[in-house]
Amino acid sequence: MMGMENIRKKVLWKRINIGLICFMLFAIYLSPSSGESINIVSNPGFESGTTNWVFYTNGAGTFLNDVPGAATPHAGHITITKPGTNVQVYQKNLVLEPNTEYQLDFKAFSENGHDLTVSIKKHSYPYTNYGSRNKVVNLGTSWGSHSITFTTSGFSGTVNDARLMFSMAPYDATGDQYYFDDVILKKVSSVTPPVTPSSILSNPGFESGTTPWIFYTNGAGTFLDDVSGSGSPHAGHITISQPGTNVQLYQKYLTLDPYSVYQLDFKAYSGTGHDLAVSIKQHGYPYNNYGLTNKVVNLGTTWESHSITFTTSGFSGTVNDARLMFSMAPYDASGDQYYFDDVILTKVSSVTLPPATTPTPTPTLTPTPTPTPTPTPVPPSGNQLVVLDVTHTHTTKVTYVPLLREDISGKTQTKSGQGFSKFNFAPDFPTSSLKTPINYAGGTLYQRIKVNTKPSTYPVRYQICLFQDEITHEQHACSQSSLLTFTGTGTYYASQPMTSMYQYENIDWNRELLVAMTVVKDKNGDPVDNVYPQFVGNWLGSPNLGLYYPMDVRYTAIMVPPGGGAPVWP
Repeated sequence: MMGMENIRKKVLWKRINIGLICFMLFAIYLSPSSGESINIVSNPGFESGTTNWVFYTNGAGTFLNDVPGAATPHAGHITITKPGTNVQVYQKNLVLEPNTEYQLDFKAFSENGHDLTVSIKKHSYPYTNYGSRNKVVNLGTSWGSHSITFTTSGFSGTVNDARLMFSMAPYDATGDQYYFDDVILKKVSSVTPPVTPSSILSNPGFESGTTPWIFYTNGAGTFLDDVSGSGSPHAGHITISQPGTNVQLYQKYLTLDPYSVYQLDFKAYSGTGHDLAVSIKQHGYPYNNYGLTNKVVNLGTTWESHSITFTTSGFSGTVNDARLMFSMAPYDASGDQYYFDDVILTKVSSVTLPPATTPTPTPTLTPTPTPTPTPTPVPPSGNQLVVLDVTHTHTTKVTYVPLLREDISGKTQTKSGQGFSKFNFAPDFPTSSLKTPINYAGGTLYQRIKVNTKPSTYPVRYQICLFQDEITHEQHACSQSSLLTFTGTGTYYASQPMTSMYQYENIDWNRELLVAMTVVKDKNGDPVDNVYPQFVGNWLGSPNLGLYYPMDVRYTAIMVPPGGGAPVWP
């Protein structure tokens, strides 16, 4: 009996240990190891329908998983019934690590062989490039495998707001069929961020897209980072499709010290060898020369390094409103291609100023008495300034509004429509200070909107913005849109201190303003607009603009100085 008991114990021991060994082998061979990279894209093969993927077009089309994949039952299938200028399928809120190499693999084709572009960007404003911007993929007419490797950039800590985006515009055409399968996005390795020389410029090598560089032309052209640099993946690339008299690439709001030597180094060339000029100036009015004006640079037709040394002038204390500007006019011509890379601006040294000369004393003169000036009268109660009083129908149509004066970039008109409508100020609006002799800028902003027609009960926030010098985000101050909201027709009012306006401090209220803008937003504060790509798909009800437009309103904005009382509405 004892022998049988020992045999049973041995058999049981073997079964237990064999089970443990099998479990361990299963864990080792069938479970992902700690070093194995995991796909961060959900539903990569569209086997769960179109879940997690979003399709948007400002044309017309469909997005289904109604076709077989490369070797699977399903694949993503987009049909273009009407081409658009913004056509994309994307997945949002992806998690990315900084300074890390990722690899994107996918299978795709289009029946007509039309191409697409791939981007990895921040999903919401300001839509920062996270490492891949408009990478063109050459599609065939049958399933083909594609791979893109990129290094994350544009952020310093782990983010969870990345968007992987396949864009079919501008290649799409009526009847196009696009197919996608097995979209895999995996981390490859972490990399050591490149050491960049100390520079007061941001994004000197255009590796983070084009931000914060700004391109302006009164002709026509494009500005991208779609080419390789001088030893780097990206460079700034300007294409001149129509020459202009004001064509410039610039970075603004730079900080400079007075009486200091700076050195500007950059690499550049143009396809035709046409030259450019470099300036350092005040970004806003009166646009003082800060030490470098229209320095002509002789460009070649291949990458060359250029260096300019200058001493700051035109100011006595540290400034933070300098603009570095590359001007292509008057050298530009149709078809010109300009390329920029590694733009470094560094401080070399401070200049020792010569000792001030003691002026020769002049005889003391007895001043002639002058009459006491008459004081400026205090504005009476009820004093007010009508900023805007317009009857307007907000529609999906986009037009151009002539500016009453040219802005600092040379523009004489501005785009208007959908979410952002531009207006010149009301008659008698000052072309000088809003602080003296009457301090409107320190008073109260009153708003009234009469909503005459509205296509739905979707909530709307309404906002006014005032621009100065240039139509850019940094050059405007705006009311609080949450104060003026409505869901239907009727008359609505709002008021707030002028000093509580968004970016109030960005405006010099002692100088003339440029133009006014009203903004139509959804209940969450997202502009209802498909003209500017950064707002597409964000607003409530997107892409159905018919929920908000057409909307007929009469809108009035009035400034009242401190102690001016309530406004008198026109």
